[in-house]
Amino acid sequence: MLYKNITIPKFIFPKHIVPYVLGRFKIIRRYYSAYNRLKKPFSSSQKNISDEITTFFKSLTIDLALKSLERDAVFLGLKLPQPIIAEIQDFSRNTLLAQADGLAHFYYSDVKNGYLPDGRAAVQGIAINPLECNAIQQIVNDPVLRLVVEKYLGYSPTKVSSLLRWSFVLEIPDKIRMRLNQGNIYHYDVGEFNSVYVNFYLSDTDKYSGSHAMFKSSHNHKTLQMLFNYATQPEEVLIQYYGKENELIIEAEAGFGFIQDPYCYHRAIPPIKNERLLLQIQFA
Repeated sequence: MLYKNITIPKFIFPKHIVPYVLGRFKIIRRYYSAYNRLKKPFSSSQKNISDEITTFFKSLTIDLALKSLERDAVFLGLKLPQPIIAEIQDFSRNTLLAQADGLAHFYYSDVKNGYLPDGRAAVQGIAINPLECNAIQQIVNDPVLRLVVEKYLGYSPTKVSSLLRWSFVLEIPDKIRMRLNQGNIYHYDVGEFNSVYVNFYLSDTDKYSGSHAMFKSSHNHKTLQMLFNYATQPEEVLIQYYGKENELIIEAEAGFGFIQDPYCYHRAIPPIKNERLLLQIQFA
């Protein structure tokens, strides 16, 4: 018997599902880099860095940064000049902010003891238009920073986004913080096949004021359960696998910056004494 006009259903997955599933595997990320290296070669303006070029990071040793990223998933030691720090701090206090869900719009001065005037909790305040700040634009376009990112990814990234975020002191459960996208439970990011994050503290930051924490080398070494399960893991599981000595809590003064491979396990420690201001630039 012949059946005519039979339609075979097609399974259509949202675009973000593919990198979320396949981007977990280092071999896939390497193939993706090789493919894009052929498709999108380095931008010509960044192939040669001369002494005359304008950059905030003249003292940065590119080979050292790349070796550190490959080995540990992080390079520490970026430093912003004081006028740039002050400009971003001033901008953050006078620009419109939102929660992670984008529903609440408010200003920094509206937050009192972790709450908005209408009683809603303010876990964080994210600048709606960070690129309105000229200092942030300069950092995003810094040629030395871009060169490190390009060399690490293996190609010139086409997606660049910036995130300027206040994290406020507030006592709420960790699960609610994660739902509000604060990232306070150890996890690795798989929103893209390949990406690099550049982070800058814009306030003095220690473990009581929202330090960034991570496990060194965890971008390269994961168990099958870590790869095939959720991207989050309990801290005790990671300590048992990677060792407490590989847990790094990054504490530094305002202006300090670091480059990170977000496929390592990392988290933001909730601030309990002082609020934190962070600039994050994402290259993918």
